[in-house]
Amino acid sequence: MTSCFDILIVGGGIMGSSIAYNLMNDDFDGTVAVFEKDPTYEFSTTALSAGGIRRQFSTEVNIHISQYGLGVYENFDETMAVNGERAHAEFKQRGYLFLADEKNGPLIRKHHELQTRLGVDVGLLTPTEIHEVIPHMNTEGLVGGSFSPCDGYLDPYGALQGYVRKAKSLGVTYVHEEVTRILREGNHITGLVTRPGNAYTAPVVVDAAGPWASEVGRMAGVDLPVDPVRRMAYVFQPGEIFDYDLPLTVDVTGLYFRHETGRIVMTGQATPDEPPGFNFQVDRSFFHEKLWPGLAHRVPVFDRLKLIRGWSGLYAVNRLDSNALLGRHPEVAGLYMAVGFSGHGFQQAPAVGKGISELVRLGRYETVDLSPLGYERVLTGRLVIEEEVV
Repeated sequence: MTSCFDILIVGGGIMGSSIAYNLMNDDFDGTVAVFEKDPTYEFSTTALSAGGIRRQFSTEVNIHISQYGLGVYENFDETMAVNGERAHAEFKQRGYLFLADEKNGPLIRKHHELQTRLGVDVGLLTPTEIHEVIPHMNTEGLVGGSFSPCDGYLDPYGALQGYVRKAKSLGVTYVHEEVTRILREGNHITGLVTRPGNAYTAPVVVDAAGPWASEVGRMAGVDLPVDPVRRMAYVFQPGEIFDYDLPLTVDVTGLYFRHETGRIVMTGQATPDEPPGFNFQVDRSFFHEKLWPGLAHRVPVFDRLKLIRGWSGLYAVNRLDSNALLGRHPEVAGLYMAVGFSGHGFQQAPAVGKGISELVRLGRYETVDLSPLGYERVLTGRLVIEEEVV
């Protein structure tokens, strides 16, 4: 079977679905198909993420991306309503708090200067002020922190389904088949083939395959420096239920925690020696041996808790500079990329979806200039280093 479309998007997570939604919402007059091999989203990076959005980055382009995304997420449930039924992302604007000690304090202050210059409402807090935000916090060893009260977190699965339902309502076709080949004639994309042997033709293919982005790139004959890397998260019942809401808090060690519904607590931390691979196993000993001591040090009442569950998802890590690769591939006509987000894809999906829509339809970015994150930097070595990677 052969089907004809104008644009084919490989990957139906929040990135691919945002691109599809924005194309149709921007009055693209062609046809769009999204290919998602996992219709349950059991292994989707989006559904397994912490769902945070922050503007506390160290580079202008990432700050601008999140500024746009924040505006979208503030009105998301209403914007994504279908037939009068609102979406259920349920944005909790409880803030993002980055803690600082003597070692990372200078970086926090430097980034704060850039963020405020670009219009982010972020303040530097003293240890006493941090204690006012989180009365249970142990501020020993801290010199302060950076707090942006309008940042926060959403239900990632609810946000994903909001995009999917809205995109479908606007005419996007979702195909639940695994892509096995990208078709080319010379240096021009012509379509793709799925595992059942079905062919789909189009002059444009967008790689939005998350941790599988490099595999899709190889099908198109290009090398994308994106690796799948496991990240584990856990939810626990603390020994004491707080009578206030936690912001998403990032300790100086990289350990983060925030409230879930019912004021249970979600937590996680990157493992710097984690090898690339499609590993979805959950290591409970990592929580007990690595995370729990750090949690109990920073919030002493967390020395008493009950681990409820844990899970693992995959970051799509750009091993060159931990930043996204966006836009046209310079050597293959019709191949577009939205890959390598290194843990920032959920919060960057609104702006990237808008930007890729503009680039495909108009040939340029208009709303947010995403050009600093183009593939060209892979060829030139002029990398964009993000210093605030969690």
